[in-house]
Amino acid sequence: MDASMLWPGLVALLVAAAVAGAARLGRRPALAALAAAAGLLAGWWWTMGLVTASPRQLPERLPLLAAALLLLAALGIAAARGGRFAGLATMGAGALATGWWMAGAPRTGADLAASLHVLAAVTALALLLLRRDAAWSAPAAALVLLAALVLARLPGPGVVLGVAAAGAALGGALAGALAGPAARRAPLLPAMPLAGGMAALAALPVLARGAAADWAAAAAPVLLLWAAPLLGRVLPVRIPAAALSALGGLAGLGGVWLLR
Repeated sequence: MDASMLWPGLVALLVAAAVAGAARLGRRPALAALAAAAGLLAGWWWTMGLVTASPRQLPERLPLLAAALLLLAALGIAAARGGRFAGLATMGAGALATGWWMAGAPRTGADLAASLHVLAAVTALALLLLRRDAAWSAPAAALVLLAALVLARLPGPGVVLGVAAAGAALGGALAGALAGPAARRAPLLPAMPLAGGMAALAALPVLARGAAADWAAAAAPVLLLWAAPLLGRVLPVRIPAAALSALGGLAGLGGVWLLR
């Protein structure tokens, strides 16, 4: 991976930081909750451009998806002031929209039936990637996904898109302290665009090639996010959550390396 491949990540990080800074200067703390989503869109747009027609290649689907998830999150944060249900509905809609888009945006019953397994799997992956136990959860998951994509050796722009996702996650973590009351009432809402984007990115190698290493790469960030809550309940000794998460991420990366 050469230095030029880091530009999308830098763009995503700078845009996320700019959104956070504008939120502080304008005393609009809820705007800071959209920093990661804005950074993700900027990084992917920098890499792929914003394809507005029907995408022919899988990576071309990602920038428009990021734009849609950013808009949905903004509407959801505004609606969350009216109650928790609006936030939960928005998160579910974002995950479902991600699955539908990556399944090829089926519009007929026959197309939906043929792609239902993709829609269900990507939707479930997006929901699993919503977990946030600490401020480092999203950046760590994004970095593990990036490392998994590198190890899987998938041809195409997947790794560069992963760099952009990591930059957006880092920028979102820096802006996390500026999240407003509306975002705090629905704390997972700001995470939804990044979770959906990471699910779509993780699905790329599975849909394009479907090798065992590609499945392991998609599972790696899930293992990092869910290792602590799952293993913490069954292990006889108490281990710090960060250590369990690190073990989960390393196990996922080890699986990719062994299966590639």
